[in-house]
Amino acid sequence: MIRLFELRTERELSQRDMAKAMNVSQGTYNNWENSNTQPSIEQLIALAKFFGVSVDYLIGNSDDFGQVNYEGLESGQGNFLRLYLAASPAVQSAIKTILEEYDKK
Repeated sequence: MIRLFELRTERELSQRDMAKAMNVSQGTYNNWENSNTQPSIEQLIALAKFFGVSVDYLIGNSDDFGQVNYEGLESGQGNFLRLYLAASPAVQSAIKTILEEYDKK
């Protein structure tokens, strides 16, 4: 998989974390990431959903994340949403906390 390493490391996840999330062994996930073996279609779909990207983006056929409808968003909002979705869970959590505090005011 061309982009598994990139997507995993952007989110500060280990191969062990990913193997657990995908219900496979760490060796199996490592083989996917290093293109020694390929996941099944069902596993590709699960990986794409996990990372919030399209299967085409995941396998390198597109540079568009896919799956996110930016229609109707104001200028800059789509870019913010894309960056948020690509952020690590820790960064997403920090953003949520900031927005929740802002919303209380």
